[in-house]
Amino acid sequence: MSIAIDRILHLDSQLDRVHLAPLPTHDDKLTSQASAVVASPRIAQLQSIIKALSTTSSSNPLLSSRQISTLLENTSLLGRGHNTYGEEIAHTQSYEVELEWILVSKATMQTYGLLLSTLLQQTTPLSDDIWYWDEVLGSYTYIGLYTLQTSPLRLWSWTKDIYDDTQGIRTGLAGQWKQFYGLVQESIRERSIADIQCQILTPIAMCRTQAKLNRARLKRLQEMNASGLGVLMDAGLRFDISDDTIETVKSGVDHDWKIVVERSIALMDSVLRKVTVFETSVSDFEEAVFTSVENDPEISLGASDKNSPEKLSERLQQLLQVHLPHHMAVSKALTVEYGRPSRLVRYWLPAGALLLSSSTILRILVNRKAEIITWCRDLGTTIRDFWFNWVVEPTRKIIGTIRHDKESEVAIMSKESLKGDRESLERMVVDFAIDNSTGLTLTEAQIADIRAKVKEGDLTPVLRAYEKDLRKPLVGTVRGDLVRTLLIQVQKTKVDVEVAISGIDALLKSQELVFGFVGLTPSILICFAAFRYLGGTFGGRRGLKRNKRANQALHILRNIDRILTLAVPTENNLLSYKDHGLLLCEVHVLRERTQSLFPGNVKREFLEDVGDLCNINGGIQAQLRVLERIRWGEDSFTPSFITTIGIDFKIRTIELDGKRVKLQIWDTAGQERFRTITTAYYRGAMGILLVYDVTDERSFNNIRTWFSNVEQHATEGVNKILIGNKCDWEDKRVVSTEQGQQLADELGIPFLEVSAKSNINVEKAFYSLAAGIKKRIIDTAKTDQPAPQGVEVGAQGSGTGLGGKCC
Repeated sequence: MSIAIDRILHLDSQLDRVHLAPLPTHDDKLTSQASAVVASPRIAQLQSIIKALSTTSSSNPLLSSRQISTLLENTSLLGRGHNTYGEEIAHTQSYEVELEWILVSKATMQTYGLLLSTLLQQTTPLSDDIWYWDEVLGSYTYIGLYTLQTSPLRLWSWTKDIYDDTQGIRTGLAGQWKQFYGLVQESIRERSIADIQCQILTPIAMCRTQAKLNRARLKRLQEMNASGLGVLMDAGLRFDISDDTIETVKSGVDHDWKIVVERSIALMDSVLRKVTVFETSVSDFEEAVFTSVENDPEISLGASDKNSPEKLSERLQQLLQVHLPHHMAVSKALTVEYGRPSRLVRYWLPAGALLLSSSTILRILVNRKAEIITWCRDLGTTIRDFWFNWVVEPTRKIIGTIRHDKESEVAIMSKESLKGDRESLERMVVDFAIDNSTGLTLTEAQIADIRAKVKEGDLTPVLRAYEKDLRKPLVGTVRGDLVRTLLIQVQKTKVDVEVAISGIDALLKSQELVFGFVGLTPSILICFAAFRYLGGTFGGRRGLKRNKRANQALHILRNIDRILTLAVPTENNLLSYKDHGLLLCEVHVLRERTQSLFPGNVKREFLEDVGDLCNINGGIQAQLRVLERIRWGEDSFTPSFITTIGIDFKIRTIELDGKRVKLQIWDTAGQERFRTITTAYYRGAMGILLVYDVTDERSFNNIRTWFSNVEQHATEGVNKILIGNKCDWEDKRVVSTEQGQQLADELGIPFLEVSAKSNINVEKAFYSLAAGIKKRIIDTAKTDQPAPQGVEVGAQGSGTGLGGKCC
């Protein structure tokens, strides 16, 4: 939501109060007059158009110029004379006139918001163009590049001038060619070294002069637009309608809000006409605008001489259909003329180089077409085979294991084999026992008992018969009992072996899930690395974009500080119209840049502070206090945080020994999984803070590991300091101050306990580290300086010598 939308929302709420105020009527005739009003189709039409012009009619409160113009055309406003009809008709016409005034006021409000939005959109991009010319003028390399980029335009202009000169000659054909070649020879002749230098330096000097002119013109256009924006914001549509105003309307006394509408239309018309005139200064422009409004012949002189809504509607139509498009066209032409060159001019050099080398690139691609196609096909096949063979199939096997799939491949023997051998052993033992029952018939219970003992591995009847037959082996052999007992024991041995193997099989089955995950582990690691790389790439870009927006917001706050500090206040200690307009432009950009930086609750508080910053009624000092409050909110502690992913950084400018020092503070993630990323940032850091949590002993124990990483990867001699955070949380403390100091003494680095929440020693930690870095740089510079020169490094450059990183 922009400043223009906030403004028209406020104005619409004020106009709605007027709309709710009924006209004075006599109590005894109220019913008949109200019925006439309700039955009027004209009043219904006006009410529907008023609703369409209100900010609550659509999702976008601000209508376009075409929508406003169309609604005004559909209104068909008619001038009203004095009432010559009956009292009910006169009352209806009077109510219609009031509705027409409300309608014109709503249309004026929408036009006003459209004009504010237009000026904001035209003014804010000018800063980028001005910055471009500052970059061009700030370096001979850039001015030379700009000269080369614009050389085709100068060549075309030079050729066109020669052609125009030759067109003015009215001699014969031979004379014309002679004159033409003479002009060309005169233009390209190099008579001396001075002429050669002039030919080389003149284009650069011309381009430098043109760049200065363009920058000056853009600054003037920016100041004029800002002044017009400030005039409209401070002097346009100032209704100041309150509850007392509504009571006045109810009592039948006319109010000056209609005069405000007339003057605002004249003000918008005058601003649009004069804002693109460069011949006048900003103060002259403001004076001319207000003088034009005061001397406007179409503004009413008093309550008895008010314009009709019809005249105001015609003026709004003229403003929307003629003046506003003309202003936009002129402003666009000025921006194109004095702004940065077009993309064609800026990029024709690399585009031309690419075009010239395109044939070579195309020839390489054609010659290696088969290799490229084969490489792409192999890459696709590799990715597909990896996905199905290393990810999909192992995953299916794991799912089958979890569901007890009978077709599992992890098995040494079949369950059916063990079952058949055991049943065969039971039959053999039972048949042997029946055949050797010595005339007695075995009952079913005895047979079941034998089967149960066989399942338990008990072959007592068979072994007894075997022992008996061993006494008379010849008789046992003849009868066949000895052979049978031997075969039974062989079958028993086979069953025992299969039982042992089944135990091993069960053990393998119990570990089948482990085997499945072991097979899936390589694919998981590869997929994790790939997704981590992609996530780090795109997530890092999002983080960089977020940090870029945060840095832009800080830059805008610096611009706002500069505007408020350098502004020349008026007699009432208020900002001038130009400074107010520049402030509104910066605030508009600030709101856009911080749209996605803050969570919901913080964003609401930030927008409240920004609204207070735009309010100039409290004076410049009040606005500076609001700006300081915004900065304090940026530096304040928040209990909700997001774990650092990889690297984050913040820039803070401090004053150290009378010098402004910019600290670029890098926050490296403390998790183990980011260690390979964060160690790359150690090298080049000028100072490192090793931070642990006094309520977490594990973080304290990890300090030695981090210190060894710093010693291994950081620059030799880098300043280090040990920090114990959350020192205010005494009831949760597990690491004492003495332990922290002992560890710092062991590592040979300074020690300090801080609290980010209570703001204890936070600034002291950074100031102490910055002072140590500065001292080390000065000492190193003194050591490296040759003795005869005797340059005092500490007296110069100390304010800019700390432009490195602090991790």
